[in-house]
Amino acid sequence: INQNKHVEYTIKMHATNSIYPRCPRSAVNRIAVSKYIFAICVLLCADSLSPVAGFMPYSHPSTHLTSGAGVLTKGNIIHRSCTIELHQSSTTGEEFDLRPANKKNTLSTLSENYKQLTTDHYLLMAFLQAGFLASGADMATQMMEGGNPIDFSHVAAMATVASTFSGAINAVWLRQLEQAFPGKANKEVATKTLIHAVILASIINSAYLVGVPLFSTYFSSHHGTLHLLPLDIATVFKGWNFDEFLTLTKLEVAMFIPYNTLAFKFVPPQVRPLTHATISATFNVAVSAITLGYFDSWCERVISTVS
Repeated sequence: INQNKHVEYTIKMHATNSIYPRCPRSAVNRIAVSKYIFAICVLLCADSLSPVAGFMPYSHPSTHLTSGAGVLTKGNIIHRSCTIELHQSSTTGEEFDLRPANKKNTLSTLSENYKQLTTDHYLLMAFLQAGFLASGADMATQMMEGGNPIDFSHVAAMATVASTFSGAINAVWLRQLEQAFPGKANKEVATKTLIHAVILASIINSAYLVGVPLFSTYFSSHHGTLHLLPLDIATVFKGWNFDEFLTLTKLEVAMFIPYNTLAFKFVPPQVRPLTHATISATFNVAVSAITLGYFDSWCERVISTVS
């Protein structure tokens, strides 16, 4: 059906509802006639388009189009009704497309599924995301330095600390911050950003400096067998030193204060653990370089290149 007039509207039919088309009143009579033509065309193409939705007779100027109780028949064949979408959109003429409404865009479906997962399993998703990204960052750091073979005990140590602190603990912290200072006004955003940078960032940076060398030694010495970690304070905190802590703090300020300023204002709370873990993956490259002893040589290369 093609007529030279600009009309654009969408008619959606669902099993339990009738949704009225938003269209000019002058187009109603054309729809009333065209729906019967569509019904005939659908019957003729039953082999290639089945099941299809039934059309109810014209009964109101706003035109009811339903599916559910109605069926289309051809001979002894009954075609059950289903959700379809009737779309008209054209700038030069009216063109109708009959297509299943349940065929959603793949990206939209993935987005909805991810949103549901982060809602139902908020902490678990934060834990897994941070561990996965930190593992990739650590392996990338080792490969950049020609690590062959890769030290998987160090990868496991990075994943352990990242999933626990940057993942689960950070997710709880972000949720508590949002509850304590709700809103996206400048005052609330600045407050949440500063609290996160001063308190939680210091804890996470210290956890990396302490935990990564500790767990790396533990995993490499015991070859995957379970033993108690050493309880000696000097051994536990052997990896922490002020210079490395100061380096991580500077990187934290340079990366996460701008990020958090934007995230607290524009990123939905349930998505923040993922975006934070993604930014942390870049930060984890520096953490890996520091804990593996590469960072000083990287700085020297940069200085020599610039000079």
